Amino acid sequence: MPQLPLHSDTEDREGPPPDPRRRRAKALWIAAGVALVALVVVLHLTGVIAESSSSHG
Repeated sequence: MPQLPLHSDTEDREGPPPDPRRRRAKALWIAAGVALVALVVVLHLTGVIAESSSSHG
C-alpha cells in the first residue's frame, strides 16, 4: 500500500508558538463588539433607540 503524501498543514510549523495573551485580547475585543451590537439591537427593539430621532415634532 503506498504512503499518502503529507499535507502542508500537518507538518511542524517553524517559529515561536502564538502568544496566549494576544489570543485572549483578540477574543476580548470580539466579545466586546458582539455585546455592543447586541445592546444596540435590544435597545432598538425595546424602543429606547428610535429609528429616526429627528421626528419629535
